[in-house]
Amino acid sequence: MPIRPLDVTVIFDATLRKPAPKMVVCIHPANGWFYRINSKGHWRPRVAVALAEHGFLDHDSFVECGDPLELDDYVVHEALERHGIVGTISASACPGIIAALDECITIRRRDREEIIALLTGI
Repeated sequence: MPIRPLDVTVIFDATLRKPAPKMVVCIHPANGWFYRINSKGHWRPRVAVALAEHGFLDHDSFVECGDPLELDDYVVHEALERHGIVGTISASACPGIIAALDECITIRRRDREEIIALLTGI
């Protein structure tokens, strides 16, 4: 099952202070780039995603739109095998995610343009 932009799955995120399962949203499948979904809006930039529009969430949450996580094929494959695609972020979040790309310091201009093309094509 291929993952598409805005699809959400669950990974075991060992990079957290307290490693735990974490929902992530795909922003660039070919590069393995994902953003975390958090219940608290501490991280900036961020885009709010409402429970009312995203039934797979436990509560209103935020897409953490800083520099993306780069997940290798094994991690993505394992997440999809174990949890599948748990939901999809609404296309209404795309303008906020695209605007947040201006604050990313590790993404090259060409990659930004690819992400924008992927998210505007939804």
